[in-house]
Amino acid sequence: MMSAVTYSQEIIFLTSVLGGVLLGLLWDFYRLLRHYIPLGKVGTALGDIVYWIISLYVGLSIIINISWGNVRLFILIGFLIGALVYFYIFSNIILNLCITLINFVIQAIIKIYGVIIFPIKFFIKRLKFFLIPYKIKVDTKIQNKKKEIKFYIYKHKQNVEIKKKQKLKKKKIKKLMREQQKNAQKFKNNRAASKK
Repeated sequence: MMSAVTYSQEIIFLTSVLGGVLLGLLWDFYRLLRHYIPLGKVGTALGDIVYWIISLYVGLSIIINISWGNVRLFILIGFLIGALVYFYIFSNIILNLCITLINFVIQAIIKIYGVIIFPIKFFIKRLKFFLIPYKIKVDTKIQNKKKEIKFYIYKHKQNVEIKKKQKLKKKKIKKLMREQQKNAQKFKNNRAASKK
């Protein structure tokens, strides 16, 4: 339950100025995010919407807490003054400081990663050097096996073709023999008919 505390106009005004500074900080945080993460057109549009929703929530929360939700002109002026003071005096300093700090942290992480990964890479290279003869043997065996398989397939195809040709020859020979038998039978029949 909200306590019934009343604030003087000076405190309300100063709080609204600080609220404007806070909204400026939120905007710079969003700019910082876009600096390191390319969002594209759709991502930027969504990011803008999210920023304004958060800003509206923060602004309304401050107004509700300091003036029971009564939006007064001097409160809005306080927000505007706070935002302008932040952007004209502090924004570039804070943004550059944050970028420098983040870049330093990233470079430190890269260097630490390099220090950790270098011995592993060195070990892998040495291991590869010792394993090259074994790899050559394995590759040679694989190539030989491939050649054997190809040769087997080739021979199998040849055998199949030869068998097909042999079958065709047998069929042709049988056909010729049947035709010869038919011709011989016709010749006998014609000869018998001529004797009669």
